[in-house]
Amino acid sequence: MTPADAIAIYQDTLDSISDAIMTENAVTLLERVKLPHLWRTLSHEVIVETREDLINGMVTFGQAIKGLGATNLVRLATEAEFLSENYITGYHVTHTLRDALPVIESYANRMVLIRENDVWKMLELDSMLDNPHWPIYVPRVQKHGGGRLAPRSPENDARKLSVAPLTIYQKFINELSDANNQDDLALYCSYLLFPYTSHTESADTIISTPEEVQPFFDMLRDLLEEKSCDRLVRRAEDAEFISSDLICGYHATEFCAGETCIFGPIKSRMVLKRENTNWYLKSVTNSLSNANFPYNVPKPSNALVTLRTIQERTRT
Repeated sequence: MTPADAIAIYQDTLDSISDAIMTENAVTLLERVKLPHLWRTLSHEVIVETREDLINGMVTFGQAIKGLGATNLVRLATEAEFLSENYITGYHVTHTLRDALPVIESYANRMVLIRENDVWKMLELDSMLDNPHWPIYVPRVQKHGGGRLAPRSPENDARKLSVAPLTIYQKFINELSDANNQDDLALYCSYLLFPYTSHTESADTIISTPEEVQPFFDMLRDLLEEKSCDRLVRRAEDAEFISSDLICGYHATEFCAGETCIFGPIKSRMVLKRENTNWYLKSVTNSLSNANFPYNVPKPSNALVTLRTIQERTRT
């Protein structure tokens, strides 16, 4: 595959998504945008996880620019290259036009695509907009929106590797579980990026030290003993590189005796961050109704609150 192939794929993806935004075509948006994906402006960053959030955000943006009088959303690729067989990174400029006249200043963007089932999809987007919230109701172009956006950690982009994100994620949660099963707090904390955040259905906690981890770690050990379990098991369900150094993954946690699950499963999501060659926990969300951290007994719920919801309720 050549740079010409990369830019052709990149432009085709832009055209498909742009047309879907302007026509509010939910089917195409779901086909050409990966979930979860990372979306950034100069002043905001959000991980979009659900079909509802994706459609609402894209349709709202389309309605916003049409409300300014736009009849055409023209996004033109300037360069693109393969990061690896299934990832492309590139740059483009967005022109928001009423016929041939701009309704807002044109602005630069950087996008990463992923190939999934032979369909190329948007996975990560950086835009030189200055909107501090998502969805965007009134696009705000940074004064020098035509400038070039630098890639994020290009020399250390995890998507250049041949290892699948799900493999990395399962290995990571296996190591966490091994630390729990060995009752080794120091080992467990070696996988944590302090400060990290922990979330339940209604509670958000910043954890800054191993001392703050101790009650949670002890609770897991005590629960294993109380339920007569011999080990804790975390099973990965899905994971994706959402940036050069971030993985968003989903798993289920079970407390087991032999091959039998005694308690659980508890659904969870982790965001892992890569530093040098190692991955660390940056954020964890559990489908629990507990309102405080730490808690004596986990109370499973059906809700795995989205990262965007957490971001909104923790916004200062």
